Amino acid sequence: MKKDLWFLGLIMTVALLGGCSSETVQNEMILKVNDTLYYGTDEIGPMGDAGSVEGEIISSVDADSIPTENGSSNFGCIGNSYTYNYGDGFIMVALDDGEWHCFYAYSD
Repeated sequence: MKKDLWFLGLIMTVALLGGCSSETVQNEMILKVNDTLYYGTDEIGPMGDAGSVEGEIISSVDADSIPTENGSSNFGCIGNSYTYNYGDGFIMVALDDGEWHCFYAYSD
């Protein structure tokens, strides 16, 4: 019985540690703007006025990579607009579904 519990604990530890890899990103939309990485959500909202648009996505990397250049995403959408971060830790990004999605800054 003790051996079974020990073995189960070992398997759970390996499984948990295996899921914490920072080398790849799976199924996560990431955009780099002004040297900050933002992660995408399903949360949508209004874009605001045209003066709040900061720029557009200019390049894309592989879906399982982290963008290293400003204006680069790992989900495509080259040419789509994004808004300013007014110090609240998020931007809005126009995705191909026609909606503006909230992207939140990764915290250090």
